[in-house]
Amino acid sequence: MEITDKNQNVVIDAYVNQVQARQKSAPLGGKAGGEQGIKDDTVVISDAARRIQEAQKQLQTVPDVRVDKVGELRSRIESGVYEIKPDAIAGKMIRESLLNDLLK
Repeated sequence: MEITDKNQNVVIDAYVNQVQARQKSAPLGGKAGGEQGIKDDTVVISDAARRIQEAQKQLQTVPDVRVDKVGELRSRIESGVYEIKPDAIAGKMIRESLLNDLLK
C-alpha cells in the first residue's frame, strides 16, 4: 500500500483510535484483558555496537584541528622555510587514487 497525503491521515487516525481504545479498556495500572502475555519492547545492543559507541565518544573528544601543527606550519610558511615537494605530493595523490579504484 502506498501512503500518500490523503490516506496517511486515515492511517494515523486509525492508529490513534486503536491506542485510545486500548487505554480505555485497560484497567488502571494494568494491561488490557488480552494483553497480559505481551512483553514490553526492549532493545539489546551487541558488544560490537557498544564498542562503536565508545569509539565515537572518544573521537568526539579529539579536536578536529591540531592547533599546534597548524601554528608550526604557519610560522614555517611565513618565514619562508617551508619546502613543498611536488614529486612526493603527486606520488601520494596517484597512490591514493589507485587504492580508491581498487576498493570500489
